[in-house]
Amino acid sequence: MSESTVFDSVLASLPADAHYRRAWLELVRCFTSVERVLMRHFAQEFNSSLPRYDVLTALALNDGGLTMGELAAKLMVTKGNITGVVRRLQDDGLVRKATAKADRRIQVVSISAKGQRLWGRMHDDYDRIISDVMRARTTNDVKKLTKELEKMRIAIDQSADDSGGV
Repeated sequence: MSESTVFDSVLASLPADAHYRRAWLELVRCFTSVERVLMRHFAQEFNSSLPRYDVLTALALNDGGLTMGELAAKLMVTKGNITGVVRRLQDDGLVRKATAKADRRIQVVSISAKGQRLWGRMHDDYDRIISDVMRARTTNDVKKLTKELEKMRIAIDQSADDSGGV
């Protein structure tokens, strides 16, 4: 039997009618479970991490490269969060950094051919793993869940926009 997590403890402490907190914690638990599977696989198979995969994905999907600010914005993190990741990817020959012609203070990061090949393999595995873990539910269930989560995200975004935060 696995050890209890903080999520288990919090869920056990909630009143039965705490539906919103229960739903939120179950979403977080699902995300954490999938993330753990992906992290373990990327570490074992590629000696890599999810942040490295995320940076490579952003660059693979943006042919002209991205500034560090653009990269951070696309990944919804701060530049400080990605600086070390980009440096290690550059040291491994997976990305290139160049000074922007318009403003020499700005660094543009792009994926190298070696990085593109690694990303392709990682991306294929990522897709397979997500598909494998989601197969615990029927395709119809997953489609319904996707629609409900999309509606929830839109409602949350709308609420945050209307109130300037929640």
